[in-house]
Order: sequence, then C-alpha cells, then structure tokens
Amino acid sequence: MPAYAIREWRQEEKPKALPEQIIETIDSCEDAAKTAKSRLKKFLAEMGIQDILEMDYPLRKAYQNYLFSACQIQSADRYLLAYDRTKQADIRRRMKTLAGKNQCRWRLEETILFLPYHPDQELAMELDSVRNRSNMVWDFTKPCAWHVKEQVFTTLNEILAITKNPIKRRQRLTGLQYLYDFCTEQEIQDIEDMDLTQEQMFNSYLTEHAPSETYKHQMLAILNLCRKTVFLHNAQINWQANIWYLDGLRIAEHRLNRSSSVTSVSFTEISHKENRRYAKEYMKYQIGVTGQAISTITTRYCLLERFLVRLSEQGQDAASCTTKQIEDYLGELQESGISAKSFNAYISGLNHFFRFLIARNYRGTMPFQPELYQKKIIVKHHDRSVSPEVCEEVLGKLHLLPDHLRCMYLHLWCLGLRISEICTLKGNAYYRQNHDTWIQVYQVKMKNYKRIPIAEGLYRIMEVYIKTHQIGPDDYLFTNKNGGPYRSMTFRHQMKKFCEDHEIDGGDYLFQSHDYRHTVATMLYDNGVSIQGVRDYLGHDYLEMTEQYIDYMPKKIAKENMGFFQKPEHNLAAGLRKKGGRDGK
Repeated sequence: MPAYAIREWRQEEKPKALPEQIIETIDSCEDAAKTAKSRLKKFLAEMGIQDILEMDYPLRKAYQNYLFSACQIQSADRYLLAYDRTKQADIRRRMKTLAGKNQCRWRLEETILFLPYHPDQELAMELDSVRNRSNMVWDFTKPCAWHVKEQVFTTLNEILAITKNPIKRRQRLTGLQYLYDFCTEQEIQDIEDMDLTQEQMFNSYLTEHAPSETYKHQMLAILNLCRKTVFLHNAQINWQANIWYLDGLRIAEHRLNRSSSVTSVSFTEISHKENRRYAKEYMKYQIGVTGQAISTITTRYCLLERFLVRLSEQGQDAASCTTKQIEDYLGELQESGISAKSFNAYISGLNHFFRFLIARNYRGTMPFQPELYQKKIIVKHHDRSVSPEVCEEVLGKLHLLPDHLRCMYLHLWCLGLRISEICTLKGNAYYRQNHDTWIQVYQVKMKNYKRIPIAEGLYRIMEVYIKTHQIGPDDYLFTNKNGGPYRSMTFRHQMKKFCEDHEIDGGDYLFQSHDYRHTVATMLYDNGVSIQGVRDYLGHDYLEMTEQYIDYMPKKIAKENMGFFQKPEHNLAAGLRKKGGRDGK
C-alpha cells in the first residue's frame, strides 16, 4: 500500500472550528478560487486540523481522495491549488523567524516530501507548473536501506541547487526516482558500492521502465551524478567507493591537469572483490603518498586495470596468481602488436604493483622477473613538423573560428606550447619587462613554471582578448561551459573538424596539436638557436627529449654543405687536381 493511502479521509462527528490563523491564510491566497477555499476550509475542519504545519503531502493526498469520493469531483487541480497556496503562504510566513525556519527545515525523515513545499519558496515557485508530476513526490517511507535514502536525499538537494534548466532538472529528478526505485527493489545497501553487474541491472531496469531508448540514455547519467555528488559530500574521503572523483580527493593543484577529461578513477570493471580491494589500496598509496602527477598515476592504473580484469574473469586472486598466468597475459599483449615502449610500461606497472602487494604482506614473493621480459626500445625519430604551407592556409582561414579558438591556435603556432598549458593559462600569464613581452606558463607535465619571450603581436592580441572578455588575473583565459579550464580533447576535436570542413591541404591535413611543438623546436634550431636553448624554451629536463623534437631540415643541411665545400681544403675538384697532377700523372 502506498504511503499516501495510509492516511484516509474520514468525517468527524463534530468538526472542530478552524483556528483564525488558518482561515486568514486561506483567504489571503489570491489565485485560488472562492469555492476552492470554502471546500478546503470544510475539509480541514472535518479533519480536525489546528495548525498548517499538519498540512503535509499525505493529507494533500487524502484531500484529493475526499474530492473524488465524497464530492464527486473528477478534476481536482483548482482545489489542490488552494491547498498548495495555503501551505506555501504559511511557509513564507514562518521563514521570516528563526523558530519558523527550524519548523520548515528541509530534512530527511521517514515521511513523504513534496518539492513545492520546499522552504526555498523561490525554488518552489519554479516547480509550481509541474507540481502534480510524480517526480515532485519523494516517498522516504519505502522499505529501502537508510544509507541509500541519505544518498538519494543528498543528490536530490544537489539537483535542486545546481540544475536551473527546467528540462534538465525534470530529467534528473525522474532519473533519480528510477534509481531510488531500483535500489529499493534490488535491496541495494550503498550506491557507491554498486559494481558493474549492478550497473548493468540498472540499465536493464531502465529498458523495461523508460518510454524510449533516448529517454533511457538520459536517465542513465543519474547514476554517475549520484555517485559523484555523494562522494564529494562525504565528510571524509570514502576510499571504499567503487568510483573516486578527483575533485573529492583533496589533491594538490600542481599535481592536476585541469584540461584533462579524466575526472575519476573507476574500479567497477574489476569483478573479483579482493582484486578490487588491492587496486583501491594501491591507488590510495599512489595518490596519497607518491606525490606524482595524477595523469601519470591514472595512466599507470589503466595498464594495471586490464590485468586485474583478466584475472577477475578467471576467478583468480592477484595475491596468489602464478608465473604462467602472467606469462599468458604478457603473451596476449605481444600478440596485440603494441610497441616495445608500451609493452615495457605494462611490465613496469606489474612490477610496481606486485612489489606493493609484497610490502603489504598480501603475497610473499614476486611471481615473475620483469627484466626477463623487457624489450629493447629502438628510438625512431618521426618528422612531425607542420609545413609552412599548411600553417599559412590555417592562418588565412583563422577568422572563421571563434575568438577563443583563434587565440588558442596562435599559442600553438607562435610558441609551441603543450595544449594542456594553453588550456590552463590565466589572465596574469602575460607581462612586460624591459620593453620585452613575456608569458609565464605552468607546465602540468613537469609540475613547474617556465617563462619565455613572446611576440609583441601576440601580446597585444591577448591584451584585447582579456579586456574584451573581462578576465581577471586568476581567471582561466579559455573556459568550458562549467567555468573550468577548456578541455584539451574538446579543442582537438573542434580543430580537426575545422580543418576537415575547410579542406586544409586539400582535405589531407590531420590536425594534431603536438605537431606544432615540433614545428617551433625545428624552426628555432634551424635559425641558429642552440639545442640547449631549444631545450630551455620547450621546458625539457633532458637534451635527448629535445632531440626528438627537431625534425629533418634539408635547407639547413644544404646551407651547411655549401659552406663546408666552399672552403679550399674541402673543395672536391681541387682535391682531384692535387691528387692526379698534370695529365692525371
């Protein structure tokens, strides 16, 4: 039996008189019809209501049943409007005092919450047009785990607080109700602890209940929103959750790449509970102790996750896996055709993980010897510089792009910055010093700052851009729709589409942001800058890395050849004459 049916209407033999306060509040509702007000007064009197605080959703449902059964009224909307307006007027009156705010406080209890009775009446009025929709009613009397109710209530409040678009809000509220009903039906104890199997069950549940496939996909997003909301609202970091969200891990800012699309670490793919526990403890150590960049840690985890998923499919605990199982896994990797560098990365990741298990006493010995499997890496130089012709063609059509993409491209073409560095530039990045113009860049990859000179033209362009868009010193220059730094993947996608749509280089040019880093490095070296100077400009730690950025330069080679052979001692013809003598004798 639904909760609202518990409180049925019944007529008192001698109805109590309504308090004057209730009568005045009902009469003050301007947009309620006179007949609706009269009927409401009669009902409240017959129910013995002495305080508007008693006018909750179950009583509203009882009033609706009363209108249908006792009054033979089929369409009750205008009568329910009088009920809602009375309740809302009383909430607004009480919210003016501290005691009243406490009485109206939005709290989780074993009751039914009705969103139009939210103490924030500005929000309640936004919901007024849909007050009779099912997603306005939240029944917390259901036989569901209390912890899940807390998680649903937290997510409900977050949706109401952050979602301003009515359509988006409706989708999220409905999706959350589906999730709540699913957790009740499946007796889920903790939404943060849901694994891949339960996610798939929720997907199937939506397939059965959602009216269309498109609607189902809209509803699926609620699971991630709920997990993220709960994770971020926990007083302490919940290391036992099956998905960790980076924003809730309290990581030092210099370890994060805000332009990256990686925002979470998921353990749901690892079905074996012990392997999942090992993975969580290992990542907790990586994040909390090592101090490495999060991009490095998450990349390493992706390699490890593949191995643990395979073991889990076999029902094998990583603490007792054998040498043969590791050899079989490495054999599969080799057959997949990955490069020697990538293969060695897998080896290194497994080595690091098993040493962690040994240090934590989960196993006694190493199951394999990494050095026996490592491959020799033959460094192969790839010419990646963008041709001058392509650069000129892009620049010629740059006006077709929005302001922010134009400026971002200019930073690639002029400076050869990493795209992560461009996406995280702030308003205080540019400055003048002794008539020269400079930029200060935080290198996410290197976790330090570098300062390099920039062209006067780029400096002036950015001055105008900053002024036009009213960007503060600590504001990001290029932002996403949420106000955070622009996503590097978004920039790449948009520039690829731009080059395809405008057939750059006849449609054959494939835009890759990192190619411009090679272009600038090659151009600098080609114009006489020492390789040490190029290294400092790019921000590398080692010359070997810088050498990989300097591409084949036929013009420079030809120039050096000409200079070499112009010297008398290197002249080939002179050498031949000298060697052969007169008449070749």
